[in-house]
Amino acid sequence: MSSSRDTLHLLLLTETENDAEKLVSLMRNSGSATRAHQITSLTDLNEQLQDKTWDLLICHSQVGDVSYEEMLKLIKRLNKDLPMILLSEEADSMMVESAIKRGAAAVVPEDESNLLLLMIQRELTHLQTRRELRTLEVHVRDAEKRCQNLLESSKDAVAYIHDGMHVYANQAYLDLFGYESVEELEGMPIMDMIHASAQQGFKAFFKSYLNDGEAQQLRTTGVNGEGKSFPMNMGFTPATYSDERCTQVTISSNADNAELEAKLREISSRDLLTGLYNKPYFRASLEGAVDKAVLKGARGAVLYINIDNFGKVKSDIGISYADTVITEIGTMLRGMVTEQDVLARVGEDIFACLRMNIDAESALQYAEQIRDKVEHLLIDLGKRTVTTTVSVGVALITENSSRPDEILQQSHHASDDVRKQQGHERGNGVALYQPKETEDHKAGAASLESILKDAVKGNSFRLMFQPMISLKGEETEHYEALLRLNMPDGEELSAGDFMNSADISDELKRKIDRWVVLHTTKLLGEHRAKGHNTRVFINLSGASLLDEALPAWIGVAINAAKLPKGAVVLQFNEDDASTMLKQAQIFCSTLREKAIPAALSRFGCALNPMQTVQHLAVDYVKIDGSFTKELGAGQGALKDLLKELHEEEKKTIIPLVESATSVAALWQLGVDFIQGYYVQPPQAAMAFNFSEDDEI
Repeated sequence: MSSSRDTLHLLLLTETENDAEKLVSLMRNSGSATRAHQITSLTDLNEQLQDKTWDLLICHSQVGDVSYEEMLKLIKRLNKDLPMILLSEEADSMMVESAIKRGAAAVVPEDESNLLLLMIQRELTHLQTRRELRTLEVHVRDAEKRCQNLLESSKDAVAYIHDGMHVYANQAYLDLFGYESVEELEGMPIMDMIHASAQQGFKAFFKSYLNDGEAQQLRTTGVNGEGKSFPMNMGFTPATYSDERCTQVTISSNADNAELEAKLREISSRDLLTGLYNKPYFRASLEGAVDKAVLKGARGAVLYINIDNFGKVKSDIGISYADTVITEIGTMLRGMVTEQDVLARVGEDIFACLRMNIDAESALQYAEQIRDKVEHLLIDLGKRTVTTTVSVGVALITENSSRPDEILQQSHHASDDVRKQQGHERGNGVALYQPKETEDHKAGAASLESILKDAVKGNSFRLMFQPMISLKGEETEHYEALLRLNMPDGEELSAGDFMNSADISDELKRKIDRWVVLHTTKLLGEHRAKGHNTRVFINLSGASLLDEALPAWIGVAINAAKLPKGAVVLQFNEDDASTMLKQAQIFCSTLREKAIPAALSRFGCALNPMQTVQHLAVDYVKIDGSFTKELGAGQGALKDLLKELHEEEKKTIIPLVESATSVAALWQLGVDFIQGYYVQPPQAAMAFNFSEDDEI
């Protein structure tokens, strides 16, 4: 067992030191070199999280006045990727569910040491994967930037060096120094390219560059293969070559042009109005900061400084004077930053500041200083003086950061959150970005249940229909009815997004099922009245299998829509059927007595799937979509499953069919029906042209 490093760094919160020692002994006995710290308070945890990177937190739910909920909030507040395993004396299902939803990685009975070791191993593996992903994302950006740089500077000499030695050089570099091939140059020190008179200065520069890790420029004197010296401008940039961290060296032999290009780059990186850096430069700097955080454990913060009610200010004083306000605030901010900070204007009324080597509390204090300075800044517009305020959002840069744009977006959200604070409705405040609290799930579930109830009452659900094509020439048209719900935020939910949720009551699920049956049968009746011989599959939730009155009610709905027997097939999934096998058996038998066919969906994932189907009077079986996705890897399991189903005289349906190759394979396996985007995506109407299905 190991973490992303050789030594496991473990935080503990236990009732006694003896309990903590037992955990450390357990880890060491399992083969992990372990360094642990026993948390004494939330303040202690805050200091530990900001001082170093930890791999795992193992704790009891409450020790003294420290609770696991408060620790989770602090971990999220500081944007740390630190999995928590909760030890519990009585890990009942409700407690486990609540802890997991709040953000705990696992809940383990405290006397189950073997289970605890398994959970630790799992979480460390996941943690290592997340860290590797973040590192890979940095490397991908490095590769993209390197390729782009090579394309843009193909006339310049470019080389890669590792530990001061050449590992690669392009042809322009070889020509510049008089070498025939890369092999001839490999392993040669970069120092050999520097004239003897400039080597001492180069050594000092290169040592400084390695310590800082930032892109830097050096004007020096080179020496070619013939021993002739020449002026050159060297650019040094951190890079990755053949999966090794190294340095990209770009050389321009024309120092005058290099100086001009440097000036042009400087001009292109500036905001014309304020003279501060512009947004592209800020984003590039933020990328570098995130890379250092992920690769070297650096930390920092982005401050998003938004002028409050700037639109009203501009209307009051005019556009030209509004530019003066921007300039004055920019000048004031410039006086509050250090040489290491990056201050930029990233929007019309928005500034951003990147500051490294700063923790959360210091960043908030700095933000408050900025807010206070702006509030008391008197801006002279000639005949009048104006004042304004800013809302400052703070987002942290940590080893858990991987996407620069997300950091800037988080600081923007934090700035918006200022106006949600009591007393700051007009802004003039600071806020630290806070991830959405997962413990709000109950409120979210209550909100969703309310939306679903309104959808039932207001008939605001949408029905979609996806065709099923017979591979055996059956002339009846087959569709599956699929339920959709448009949420207030514009997101569209499928039935699976809410009908499988334990937060939605069974009573409401049964009401939704009845809504679907009622409206589907009505639409089917209207469709068949136009001369179509159509059959529709309607999905039911597990809650409806417990509704003894439902089969009779469905029979009434079918008769009211003037549908013939067999025009509607009621479908439920294997998981619900195996969990409530007796109820499902009664339900299917009652349907069969009324000549209403039944179907079993998502079939084949149980340990013994045929045992379930042999107890149920179903006419159709829809195989789980995972079998379709695995068609290319082999058909043995699906072939055996289909063989057994056909022996039981069940008609089989394969969903998620997306290619002609799949159709050919399924036809050879004797499948009755296929369904999927290759046939047609779900549509708002039953409008598929079945007469052309011979082309499928």
